[in-house]
Amino acid sequence: MQFTFRNDQPDLALTILREVGQWLADNDRELWKVGTLTAENLLDEYTTGNLYVMYADREEGTGPEPAAVFILQWIDPLYWPDVPPNTSGFIHKLAIRRPFNGQNLFAAIIDFSRAECLKRGIKTLQLETDASRPKLMQFYERYGFQPTHRREMHEFGQSFTSQFYVMTF
Repeated sequence: MQFTFRNDQPDLALTILREVGQWLADNDRELWKVGTLTAENLLDEYTTGNLYVMYADREEGTGPEPAAVFILQWIDPLYWPDVPPNTSGFIHKLAIRRPFNGQNLFAAIIDFSRAECLKRGIKTLQLETDASRPKLMQFYERYGFQPTHRREMHEFGQSFTSQFYVMTF
C-alpha cells in the first residue's frame, strides 16, 4: 500500500474526524463529542497547516483514497505546557476511517511523523489518550510509545484523565 500526506485540506480532515467520531459514538466508544470537531475548536496558530489527511492506494489503478487524519504540531501549550516549542512532535486527533481499519496505517503515520521530526532536528514524538481505554493504550505501547504520566484534562467542555506517552528515536 502506498501513502501520501496532505496538510492543505482542513475541510476534508474535519469531515473525516467527524465521520470517525460519529462511528465511535454509534458503537458506544465515544472518544470526542462530534459537535466539538469544528474548525473553530481545532484550527489555531499551533494546528493550522499541521492537520494532515493520509491517502492510501489500496489497489493498483484505483487512485488514492482518504484513509486517516491527524494533527502533527510542534508546540502544545494545552497538553504539554512544559515542553519547549520545536523540541517534540505532538500527535493529536488521530482517526482512521473504518474501511482502513486493521491495515497497519498507524505504522505509516508514525514513519511520516518521525521523518517530519527528524527534518526539524527533533527526536521525540508525544501523544496522549483517554486513560479509561486500556486497549487504545496497549495499541500505542505496541508501537513503541512509553507511558510517562497521567493528568486530568479539560477540553471542549469535557473532563477526562489522560495517559501521556513519549517515543524517542
